[in-house]
Amino acid sequence: MLLDNNDKNMETIAVQLVSVSDKELTAKTESNQLIKIATTANNKRDRSFWQSLKDIARAKIWVPVTKGTHQLLQYDWLTVAPEMA
Repeated sequence: MLLDNNDKNMETIAVQLVSVSDKELTAKTESNQLIKIATTANNKRDRSFWQSLKDIARAKIWVPVTKGTHQLLQYDWLTVAPEMA
């Protein structure tokens, strides 16, 4: 299924990771709202993924997530989003 780039679920928001524990991520938005970040089954088994997120949380780096589904993006604000074909 192709995603419509105009879809509200594909809008990007900035969050800071505030809690990185086993298999669960909590982040705060720019308006200080707490949200749960969705992860994939592959992410849940990836130790490097979790260690990287712990480092990002410790550094208080803002990361992009989708507004509707609260998923981390594999690209950031400085790169062009891949075209959905």
